[in-house]
Amino acid sequence: MMLLLSHDVVTQLATKVAAFSFAAARRLAARSITTPIPLRRKTPTATPPPSEVRLVRGTAPPLDDDIRFVRVSTYDPSPQVVSAVPAKLIQQHRLLPLALRDRTLTIGMVDPTNTASRMELQRVLSTSSFVVVAISQDDFNEAYVRLRIDPVRSGRGTRPGEPVAPDQLIFDQADQERDAKQPNPAGDEIVALTSRVIAHAIERGASDVHVDHSVQGPRIRFRVQGQLYTWDQPIPAAAGKGLVARLKVLAGLDVTERRLPQDGRLGVRVGRREVDIRISTIPTSRGEKVALRVFEAATMLRPLEAIFHDPPILEAAHLAIQRPYGAIVVAGPTGSGKTTTLYAAVGERMRTRPDTNVLTVEDPIEYRLAGVTQVQVNHAVELGFAKVVRAMLRQDPDVIMVGEVRDDDTAQLALEAAMTGHLMVTSLHANTAVGVIQRFEHLGCARPLIGQSLALVLVQRLARRLCPRCTTTEIPPPIILANLAERGLVEPNRKVALPRAVGCTECNQTGYAGRVAVVEMLALDDALRAQIMAGASITELERLATEAKLLYSFRQSALQLMAKQMITPAEALLTLA
Repeated sequence: MMLLLSHDVVTQLATKVAAFSFAAARRLAARSITTPIPLRRKTPTATPPPSEVRLVRGTAPPLDDDIRFVRVSTYDPSPQVVSAVPAKLIQQHRLLPLALRDRTLTIGMVDPTNTASRMELQRVLSTSSFVVVAISQDDFNEAYVRLRIDPVRSGRGTRPGEPVAPDQLIFDQADQERDAKQPNPAGDEIVALTSRVIAHAIERGASDVHVDHSVQGPRIRFRVQGQLYTWDQPIPAAAGKGLVARLKVLAGLDVTERRLPQDGRLGVRVGRREVDIRISTIPTSRGEKVALRVFEAATMLRPLEAIFHDPPILEAAHLAIQRPYGAIVVAGPTGSGKTTTLYAAVGERMRTRPDTNVLTVEDPIEYRLAGVTQVQVNHAVELGFAKVVRAMLRQDPDVIMVGEVRDDDTAQLALEAAMTGHLMVTSLHANTAVGVIQRFEHLGCARPLIGQSLALVLVQRLARRLCPRCTTTEIPPPIILANLAERGLVEPNRKVALPRAVGCTECNQTGYAGRVAVVEMLALDDALRAQIMAGASITELERLATEAKLLYSFRQSALQLMAKQMITPAEALLTLA
């Protein structure tokens, strides 16, 4: 039976549906009538608004304009057009570049009424004009898979190495003993499922695994190369709680406690590969959610040369790690590889100066370093970073590594130690190199202490690294060139061939293999130290550091990586956004 609705009824229905049903209402309108109907968010005025929402540089799109509904198949977007927008943005906001005409990009959005998504798009494409149209969720999903946008669903992001079979996993002896003492909360099927999840995470090189519950049942997601994707393996609805319980048993957590968050760890060996997994649970409205953070020794212990690909940064890091005193600060967002860089710095010092007394305080200890005294923070007995650092100063240290500066006491002690004859290596959450100075101020450190203590500041952001086997070069679309010129990555109005991802058997047809650090570096000389201690503003310090060539910017690092064909222009723009 066919339902026939009038033009007015369909229009009123479409304007009242929630944002998530926007596309469904448009499909209903398309089937009910033979001519397209514009969706209006307000009463029509005497002058009809345009049929598409045009976004002009620096302005936010109004929500009350008409939005045209289209089918993706009428545009048939090419991979070159799709590459105009970073894949991460496409995934997060369910949008799709459809066409590029006369330097104007047409963007299809599943929810074009989402102001936050449109503002984020405006921020990334700040130099280009574009129009927004509505597309259905089904169209988006089909194009997402067909165009291989997802860096993981088609095997994307697999780290080179042998496949991992679930029956190859060998858990730490302590984990096995805990498992034997506690009653099996599930059965053999749950044990097998748990091994499959962990094996898949190791094989894919996942940094995180999320186990939670949705309306449809259990859901398992993996984060690979910064992208989160859902496991497509069938999971029985009743297996969710058993999987959570099994993970808690292996990590030594209280299986019966479901009301409070818990943290633990478990160790796994696969052949010669050693993997450390941190587990965190949190109670939710649908049951316990579990997050696993995966650390592998082979990826944690890397030389500085494998992290820094900019000669000025590598040279400065080598010099700084040989200093007798001062603070080397590695900053960046969560998951940007700060701990890997800290380990690389300590490893470099131990390699070149084996007579060095190195002590570290970490939460948690992510890898055991030979010849290094490592201390684990233990909040249960009030053993925090500050208390451990105070004790370490009485242990005749040459180098102290503080995993992360989190509070005022630790910040003060770390900088004081750096100023009194010890080399301090630590990490901090900050977005820019000069922002580290401001961050220490917020933690209660005085400018004179900051200026005298800092030796080198490194800030990292990760970008997907191109597969060296299949990378090619081509002239990007005008919209990409315009954005690159705006960011100072290419000369204006100049067409230049830049690296592009292709895909081959080595990278599972993704075009990417691992991630690489885009780095900003701040070195300090006497003149800049004097300005820091005198209380100069952050803006003034950045200007002075740039003029004195003490600041090596993200832009310079991205240029270097593009020149070496290690990242694409889209990845460079994403790190500079």
